Amino acid sequence: MPFLVSLAISFLITWLMIRWAPFLALVDIPNERKVHNRPIPKGGGLGIFVGWFSAALLLGLDSKELSLWGGIGLIIVVLGLVDDIRPLPWQWRLAIQTIAAIAGIWQVRDILGNRPSILPEYLLWPAAVIWIVGLTNAFNMLDNMDALSAGVAWIAAALFAFTSILVIFHAFFTILYSAFGAQIMLMGGLTGFLWFNRPLAKIFMGDAGSTFLGFFFGTNSMLLAGLFVPAPAATDRGPIFSSLFVPDIILAFDPGLWPLVFCFLFIPWYDLTSVVTIRLCQGRSPFHADKQHLSHRLVALGLSKPKAVATICLLAAIIGSTGLLIFSLVPAHGPTLSLIFIGVCSMLLAVFELVAHRRIRHGSQQTPNC
Repeated sequence: MPFLVSLAISFLITWLMIRWAPFLALVDIPNERKVHNRPIPKGGGLGIFVGWFSAALLLGLDSKELSLWGGIGLIIVVLGLVDDIRPLPWQWRLAIQTIAAIAGIWQVRDILGNRPSILPEYLLWPAAVIWIVGLTNAFNMLDNMDALSAGVAWIAAALFAFTSILVIFHAFFTILYSAFGAQIMLMGGLTGFLWFNRPLAKIFMGDAGSTFLGFFFGTNSMLLAGLFVPAPAATDRGPIFSSLFVPDIILAFDPGLWPLVFCFLFIPWYDLTSVVTIRLCQGRSPFHADKQHLSHRLVALGLSKPKAVATICLLAAIIGSTGLLIFSLVPAHGPTLSLIFIGVCSMLLAVFELVAHRRIRHGSQQTPNC
C-alpha cells in the first residue's frame, strides 16, 4: 500500500506538471552544458515529494519521521523549486542546506533517543553536516541524464529497505519500521516519476527533486547506521546479519554499518568527488556546472546516453548488493572488508576511466586528417 499510494499520486502530479510547468516558468532550456536539445518541463520532483508525503499522511508514518522528511525536507524542496525558477547563488543554497542539515541531525538524534555519540560532539556535528549536505548536492549533480539520479535513488532505496527489514526481522529493532515505510514510499514516488523520465524524458525532476533525494538518504542512512549508539555497543559489537546463516544474532547498532551505507551510496559519492577533483585540478570552481560527470565521461568513451545510464545503475546495484553480501557472509569482518571493497571499486573505476580516455586520446592523435 505505501508503494502503490505513493506511485499513483506521484504519477498524477508528474503528469500534471508536464502540462503546468511552462506556465510556472519551470522549463529547462538547452545550453552548452546540457545533453538535451529541446526545452523540457522540470518540476517532476514535486511529484516524487507529494507522492511520498501523501502516502506518509494517509498511511500514518510516525510523526517524528514525518516532520524530518516532510517538514525539514520540504525546506529543501522549496529551495530547489526556487532555484529551478530563478537560479540562486551557490552560497545561498549551501547556507540553507546547512541549516536544514543541522535541523535534520537534531531530529535524527531525537528519533534515536538521544543515545551517546560514537564521536566527540565537536567532530560528530561537522561530519554529519558534511554527510547530509554532500549527499544533497551529490544527487543534484547526478541528475544530468534521463532516469539517472532517480534510477540510482530507486536502487539505493530498495537496498536500504531490504537491509532495514532484515534488521527488524532478525533483531526486532522496531525504530526502523518507519524508516522502512519511508523507503518503500520513496520507491513508489520514484516509480511514478520514472514513467515520464525514461528516455526520451518528458519531464525532469529539477533541483527540487534531486536535492530532496540527497537529503532523504543523508538522514535515512543515519537511522540505519547510527550516529548515536548505546554505550555498550562501542565495545561489544556483534554480527548484524549473521542470522542469515547462524541462528544466534546480537544486534550492534554501531558504526560498523557505515561501510555498508557507503556501498549503497557509492555512485553519488564517486561522481561528486571525481567531478570536484577534476574541476579543482583544472583550476576551476567546484560549483561550476559542466559536462564532466561520470555519465558524460562514459558517453565520451563511446556509450550512448541510455547505455551510460544503464551502466551506472547496474554498478550501483552490483556494488550495493555485494556490500550486503559481504556483511551476510562474513559478519565479523564486514566493516573492514566492505571498506576494502569500496576502496578497490573506486580505484578500479578511476583507473579504467583514465586508461580508456588516454587510449581514445592517443588513437585520435594517431588518426591522420582526411
